[in-house]
Amino acid sequence: MRSRIASLQNLTIKNLVKLRRRSARDRQKLMLIDGERALRLAMLNNVKIESIFFKEEAGSSDLLEETAGKKILLQPVSNDVFSKISYGGSPDHFIGLASQPEFSLQNMSQPENAIYLVAEGIEKPGNLGAILRSADAAGVTGLLLCNSRTDIYNPNVIRASRGAFFSVPIADTTSEAALIWLKDNDIHIYAASPYAELLYTKADFTGPSAIAIGAEHEGLSAPWLKEDIVKIPMKGQIDSLNVAQSASILIFEALRQRL
Repeated sequence: MRSRIASLQNLTIKNLVKLRRRSARDRQKLMLIDGERALRLAMLNNVKIESIFFKEEAGSSDLLEETAGKKILLQPVSNDVFSKISYGGSPDHFIGLASQPEFSLQNMSQPENAIYLVAEGIEKPGNLGAILRSADAAGVTGLLLCNSRTDIYNPNVIRASRGAFFSVPIADTTSEAALIWLKDNDIHIYAASPYAELLYTKADFTGPSAIAIGAEHEGLSAPWLKEDIVKIPMKGQIDSLNVAQSASILIFEALRQRL
């Protein structure tokens, strides 16, 4: 463990502030992890964490003891420095610096009777984080993130996911590549659309399946709608649900059928 950093002019601290911007993250291939819960899940899932920055009063935390043997630099900082590097009020006393995981479709797991969630054109980090949180809870095999319009390494994604960013296998890909991959692996595709006739509760998710959802404003692109389409019935006057809510409804129906 190194001596405490108390200067806001420290070059390491200045770089952590820069990493709140996507351009700096992309250039350095690094990401920030806010909070003890997310850091624990990152370590559990073998994410390469380079450093953990923490307030001195957190020095007795079990989290720091769990880093033993993991070659993680432990760096105490002053309260002022921690306030500078935290983002929107860090949930606790820890911020991690880690290498960006690679989210290749070729690395996606393919267990027997898999269930995948496809999310196309997601725009908001909070929605992506919430989707990951539900995907973890429902035991989804993996998330195929297609034509994403948000930075997957945005700290708000990790924060909103409550650490599920590290527990759910992710592929960052295109819709074209995802469709080819799913069909090559004999995965039955169900696409969510408010214009479908088939209720989602009548679809059969018990076999190898993929459930595709699109962003609220545009929905899924045309190639997905050539597959079997299902709908969530709506009684009110609005024409769409939040994309994360829709994802939760559909994947928990798949879980219910499989239990």
